[in-house]
Amino acid sequence: MSEEEFHESAQSSGARSERPVWAMLGAASRDKADAFIDEQTILTRLQAKEVAHELHLRHWQMRFSNVSSIMKLSFEVAMAFIVMAIAACIGAAVWSAAHDHALVIDAFAVPPDMAEKGLTGQVVATQLQDHLSDLVANTDTIRRADSFRNNWDNDIKVVIPDTGVSIGQLYNYLVGWLGHQTHITGEVWHTASGISLSARAGGGQARKFDGSEADLDKLVANAAQHIYCETQPYRCAVHYLIVHDRAAAFRTLSALALKGPAEEKPWALTIMAEIQQTNGDLRGGLEKARMAAALGPNLPNVAYNLAANEASLGHAEAQLAANRRADMLFRSSAAEQLAPYAVAVQIHYAAAMVADEVGDWHTAIAEIGATYALQDYDNVHETNWGAIADYLARTHDVSASARVQAAGGKDDVAVLRTAFVNIANDFDQAPLPALARAEAQGDWKGARDDILALHRVLAAEAPQLTPALVPWTLPRLAHADAALGDFAEARAVIEKTPLDCYSCVRTRGNIRALEKKWDAAEFWFAEAVRQGPSLPFAYADWGAMLLAKGDTEDAIAKFKIANQKSPHFADPLEMWGEALMQKNRSDLALAKFEEAAKYAPNWGRLHLKWGEALFYAGKKDEARKQFVIAAGLDLSQTEKAALVRGGRR
Repeated sequence: MSEEEFHESAQSSGARSERPVWAMLGAASRDKADAFIDEQTILTRLQAKEVAHELHLRHWQMRFSNVSSIMKLSFEVAMAFIVMAIAACIGAAVWSAAHDHALVIDAFAVPPDMAEKGLTGQVVATQLQDHLSDLVANTDTIRRADSFRNNWDNDIKVVIPDTGVSIGQLYNYLVGWLGHQTHITGEVWHTASGISLSARAGGGQARKFDGSEADLDKLVANAAQHIYCETQPYRCAVHYLIVHDRAAAFRTLSALALKGPAEEKPWALTIMAEIQQTNGDLRGGLEKARMAAALGPNLPNVAYNLAANEASLGHAEAQLAANRRADMLFRSSAAEQLAPYAVAVQIHYAAAMVADEVGDWHTAIAEIGATYALQDYDNVHETNWGAIADYLARTHDVSASARVQAAGGKDDVAVLRTAFVNIANDFDQAPLPALARAEAQGDWKGARDDILALHRVLAAEAPQLTPALVPWTLPRLAHADAALGDFAEARAVIEKTPLDCYSCVRTRGNIRALEKKWDAAEFWFAEAVRQGPSLPFAYADWGAMLLAKGDTEDAIAKFKIANQKSPHFADPLEMWGEALMQKNRSDLALAKFEEAAKYAPNWGRLHLKWGEALFYAGKKDEARKQFVIAAGLDLSQTEKAALVRGGRR
């Protein structure tokens, strides 16, 4: 059979098979078909409702399950927070206990009859607490409280007896296990003559104090002093100094330096050095100060005090080096061991000392003046005026210096007396503004009289302090004698001074220069330069000698070096200008005078010479202005005569 025949046969068979199906449908009842469709519709709707209900139930079940999960999670988080909070509290308690350095005063044992009168053991303990708190409050020291190994500062507690178990008791158990509390115990008992009170710190030896029952408060005060010295020896020594008991302070510090912790030794040694210096033992004080600096190289106050001890023997180069180190340390993290309010003041003082030691008195005045805007430390607000008056005189502003000293209300003798009464470690450099003014004006008789008056006071009131004035006043006295023409007396005075003293050696050179013994003067100036290579003063003196000799070129060379050592030191700049005028280079001198005026703006001689240089440079109007300025400033008789001549020209 062919393919076409096959397809035709299949189509005819299919047609025959379809006819019976359509015949049945056509014969079925239409009503039954509609009923069947209705039943199917109802069934479909019922099934849809059941599905919707089931979905609703499942949705509600899921929401319930989610809420349950959230509640469970919240509970677990809350429990975690509670556990963490408890752990944090326990940790904080452990940390606090481990760092508890409090002084804890236990109730004293007292006789029953005293307790009946109200003098219970707790009352005695509270009285002891009050006295200790008073000692702490009245001991002003540069040290931060937390720099002490056994520091309790104002954390002084009196134990109140308790019964049962409490959180407080549990904390006390922790402190006893981990902490560093110092417990004070004691007792009071009757004796044949009155009562006795004993007190001890920790496991230390008890100290007994005797008296009448009416003296109980005094006995408690003595016990507080004993406890203070046992637990805070450095502060106790400072307290002794405040009440002017230097012998007790030195004993306390000696024990601390010998037997105390390593970190306490430099603190003790530096105060011992101050005491020895003020007692006249300058070499012994310097030895202690150097030991302190070796043990505490990063303590700013130790470096600062070392500078004062070096100065007491005239070691100017070492003094400058120590003060520069102190200045750097006060501005560094090393100062964290010191009280911030004290550091704020000492930063300016150290900077002022450095400026003073290189002749930059204009900066020194600004640094000292800045302390008035700070919290007072070591009574500087009351005593600063002396330093400012002294520095003003050194910038040749004599009138301003006199006004400041008059406002301060003390002459040089009173200033010096205050210095040695208050154990100032820079006593040997106490400001003497009246003396500085006399020197600035060339009033050598007035300078000599002022120094002799100071020495008379010391000889009568504090002879042990006289050695501390040797490098500070004797060279100035010898210079005054030489300036007055009494060279024999000048040589006799200067021979009393040591040869390792910078100012003493410089003065030897100045005396020889006034005698016009040029070679001898050069010898001593060269020695001064060797001892103080960083300092400008010997170079300036040497230049002044060469200028007086007529060696202008060499004089200018020395003034140039002095200016390099200290750019803000006005004196070598002014003399450099005068040297240029002698070379008939007044035009070049003008720049030197202008520069010097920045650092000594009210120096009469400077403005006089400036006017002369302007006149010689052909600038007569500008010269007249400088002469007018000079006329309103301080001038010597010789300078006043020169001003009159300049005005006539």
